[in-house]
Amino acid sequence: MEQEFQAVLDGIEGDREALADLCLTLGNLPDYSGEERPVGEAVVAWLGEAGIEARLQFMAPESVNAIGLIRGAGDRAGGGRSLILNAHIDTQGARPAGGEAAERRLRGAWIEDGRLFGRGLANDKAQLAAQMIAMRAIVRSGLTLKEDLFLAGSGQETSAPPAASGDIAVWSGVGPAGSQVREGHGARWLVEHGVVADYALVSEVSDFRVTVAQAGYLRLRIAVPGSLAYTPGLRRGAPSTGGGPAGSPNPFERAARIVLALEDWARRYETEGRETFHGGTLVPKAQVLEMRPAGPPWTEERDWCHIFFDVRLMPGAHAPAVRRQVCEAVAATGIDAQVDAYDFKRGYIAEGAEPLLDALRAAHEAAVGGKLDYTASLEMSMWRDSNAFNEAGIPAIGYGPPVADPGGPRGAAGVQRPVALDDLVKLAKVFALTALQVCGTVE
Repeated sequence: MEQEFQAVLDGIEGDREALADLCLTLGNLPDYSGEERPVGEAVVAWLGEAGIEARLQFMAPESVNAIGLIRGAGDRAGGGRSLILNAHIDTQGARPAGGEAAERRLRGAWIEDGRLFGRGLANDKAQLAAQMIAMRAIVRSGLTLKEDLFLAGSGQETSAPPAASGDIAVWSGVGPAGSQVREGHGARWLVEHGVVADYALVSEVSDFRVTVAQAGYLRLRIAVPGSLAYTPGLRRGAPSTGGGPAGSPNPFERAARIVLALEDWARRYETEGRETFHGGTLVPKAQVLEMRPAGPPWTEERDWCHIFFDVRLMPGAHAPAVRRQVCEAVAATGIDAQVDAYDFKRGYIAEGAEPLLDALRAAHEAAVGGKLDYTASLEMSMWRDSNAFNEAGIPAIGYGPPVADPGGPRGAAGVQRPVALDDLVKLAKVFALTALQVCGTVE
């Protein structure tokens, strides 16, 4: 296979510096969810200069998907199948406090000693850049594909659509734009507006391993009522009269006890809810995302503390049953509270993806070396855009590069996980070889 497509591989190897430059260009553009237009415009312009048909697909005036297309000859009878290469162009989180300097430090991009740093590169524009370089190498090789090859840089992977953000923010409590709410909106928009193919290969960090399943999620708002007294006038029920946590009128003190119960439930859920299947072990997790008041104190008849709880779901999980488990854990505290769902997406195990998986295996062995393994449970237990494609009946799997792990919680704003340029070159080769096998080439 290497000899047959050597011109493509040589082109990618020669584009090493171009790949680094492209990462830095994309990585230093604004990439807040719902505001991805600068990234999308840069992607489309680059593809156009490479001789690749490209366009923007608008979800809102400043929110876009970027679409590239190498048209095939339409030879399905000859074995050609269409493929979408996908990576998202937005990055989780809102504008950091501290002005432009903090924004550059936390959301900019730079290169040191052959490693590319930047929150928006590992998640997820470095992978998109590798896909772009792979497509350009195919075009430059002069090969003609039997079927279409799409590039889909999807926006709004991490957050709510702007049109609904006002209402969602009221419920979600995690920022003015409802960050980390209604994930995968851009990929759904792609499919619903005609970007469809036989298969989709979604790229995110995965240590050069393949992901064939992704968890879904259920997000709950737990509203804890009470009365926020003027502090000198506070009266707590005495323990001897059954006061305890429920005896405190303060909704935040009540909520604190509920949070402890939620943590205990989440520990059990993580252990009891895990499942092993042919692609590995999925481990569902849950945590409190935020706590906040419903409004200013002393302005309503009742005060509320809202707890926002993020629960990851196994593929096929029954969301009402999971919500009922949380309700029971809250009720066991003896503290009155209302538990409502405000955001839900199913998880999926890819079905019918074997031809794509076989092509990826061969490409991995040629470009990276060694056997292609299934990914760790961490990557499977999170939301990724492959769910949106599998939901639409487009078999989708995931594959991506390794990143350095300097410690600290995954996803924390100040924790940088750089991607090695050498690994991105390998990744681009894997994308190109996979696409050439799936789409097929005209002799």
